[in-house]
Amino acid sequence: MTKKNSLKQTKTNVEKPTIASTIDQAARLKKRLFWILSILAFLLYLPTINYGFVLDDIAVIENNRFVQDGIGGIGDIFTTFYWKGFWDSNSGLYRPLSLILFAIEHEIAPNSASVHHFFNILFYALSIGMLFKVLSKLLSNYSIWIATAITTLFLLHPSHTEVVANIKSRDEILSFLFFLLTFNRLIEGKYTNLKDGFITGIYFLACLLSKEAGIMYIPIFGAYFFLIKKLSFLQSVKQLLPIIFVGVAWFALHQTIIHADPTPPITYTYNDNSLVACENGSQVATGIGILGRYLSETVLPLNLSYDYSFNQLPCLNFGSIEVLLTLLSVSLLLGLAVYTRKKHPLITFGIVFFFISIALVTNVFSLIGTTYANRLIYAPSLGLIIAGTLGVSALIQRFNSSSTPSIAIFGCFALFFSVKTLQRTPAWESNASLFTADVQNSPNSARVHFNYGTLLMNTEGLDTLSAEAQLNRAVSSYNRALEIDKKDVGSLKNLGVVLFRLKKYEQSILATKKAIELSPTDSLLFINLGDTYFSNNQFPEAISSYETIIHLKDNTAATYKRLAVSYFNLKKYPEAIRWFKVGIKRFPEDIEMLTNLGNAYGASGQVELANQTFLKAYELDGSNMNCLRMLIMTYQELNNQERVNYYSQFLK
Repeated sequence: MTKKNSLKQTKTNVEKPTIASTIDQAARLKKRLFWILSILAFLLYLPTINYGFVLDDIAVIENNRFVQDGIGGIGDIFTTFYWKGFWDSNSGLYRPLSLILFAIEHEIAPNSASVHHFFNILFYALSIGMLFKVLSKLLSNYSIWIATAITTLFLLHPSHTEVVANIKSRDEILSFLFFLLTFNRLIEGKYTNLKDGFITGIYFLACLLSKEAGIMYIPIFGAYFFLIKKLSFLQSVKQLLPIIFVGVAWFALHQTIIHADPTPPITYTYNDNSLVACENGSQVATGIGILGRYLSETVLPLNLSYDYSFNQLPCLNFGSIEVLLTLLSVSLLLGLAVYTRKKHPLITFGIVFFFISIALVTNVFSLIGTTYANRLIYAPSLGLIIAGTLGVSALIQRFNSSSTPSIAIFGCFALFFSVKTLQRTPAWESNASLFTADVQNSPNSARVHFNYGTLLMNTEGLDTLSAEAQLNRAVSSYNRALEIDKKDVGSLKNLGVVLFRLKKYEQSILATKKAIELSPTDSLLFINLGDTYFSNNQFPEAISSYETIIHLKDNTAATYKRLAVSYFNLKKYPEAIRWFKVGIKRFPEDIEMLTNLGNAYGASGQVELANQTFLKAYELDGSNMNCLRMLIMTYQELNNQERVNYYSQFLK
């Protein structure tokens, strides 16, 4: 009897695991999922390790003098505004953390895009693992697979390709990563004593030093305490006092750095943010339309682009369908947030998370330095993914106890996101691949067509026919840019250059003149105009352009030479001689200028001076056979046969 009882007890122990073993299994599953999701994120973007520097990567790394100083530049990075190492345009940004990491990476491997890409992928993978960890705690009353589904949809989202594949967007990754580290400690309650509070504060400070928008996480933390922990408003604020203190300290530092520099604040134009071109009321309406675009991009990320500047997203009014649909969508989401706040507070939290984190970049409340960008949906997209996943799950469970429909919907979105991400990521391999891809994705952006035209201007390595065909495509691209923006000086300038290279001089002159009307102090435009006149044998017009350049004090040796040659071709030899001499005074080692001066002396009958000039040029460059022949000719005219015979022996 005892034996049977013993066997029965043993069987019971096998069939009914202890609570401790169940908890242990759950912990092991969470750990495995943490690593699986992190590794998946790393592998998804691993191909980008072979990509180059793209767009602003050049400004923040390759041409940034502080980053190029490596570890030695960290002090300058920490004490100056964001763009100081590249240019003196104070846009009010202070984001030292990503630049400091770039400097350290540069110290390890100078100008290695692969190293920078590797760390972008690594930090992204870490943020994905951390996101799962936070969600598994935040959604502790739900199945672990809900947190897994949300994390998976977030890591696969196509809009995040810009953040990971574009090195410059390290600021987005770091800000989000340190937000998660801070949030994790708040959920665990690690902020009540001095030591824990200090570590939590350091994490949040790092978040703010990564990107200014991190300040919007404070009300998100407050929403967590208020909606999820069910604290009162005042109690929620009390819990956040250490975080608020860090925010105030950071803001004081931020303002000190920004205002300590004498560089005046940058003034944004419609080229930076197309809403500048909208009238006041229209700016708000267009900002609302942009919010709607961010909403739709989170759900259906289609036609992603690196640029949405003028006039890809035209000005809207309050009667525009985009604005009305956005207002309807916002009303429905806010209504859903109110409706679910008691039974499903995490759905409410997700919706609140989205609207708080997106608020600063919609251009509704104030204009920022860009019209719209895929990277700006990076953190906010998490809120809608949380609300959407939980909402769909709750709705299906209400009418169907089976989890199959939820799995099917999740699978469809995961597959769609995966395909779009794999399609989009290669566009970020180089400027060439990006500019080529996005001509189709942003067909109404003048900047996109300008950049594509500039890409086509590089015909190195092409045969004559292929180069001509590519230059004609560049002309089409610049013309399209000018259809969108008639005041696009850059497109007019480059169009003039391309037409010059195609030997369409009259059209080149017309384009360059239009550019000069818009930018009358740009000396390069006058150089281009003068060179076109010169090549078209319009020497009086060329002279006028070159003399304007000299007046602007941006002249080169070529300017003096072509100005003097223009006078020479008009047989105005005294003027030619005068300008050759002025040019030689500034560029005394220019052999071609000396030789041309000798020719001008010879053409004007001043053979002795021509002889002396050719002799000086030949003494400076004994390999110049053309100069040697001219020297011999002047000796012949001077009847100095001895010198003729002497120098003739050096002819090759």
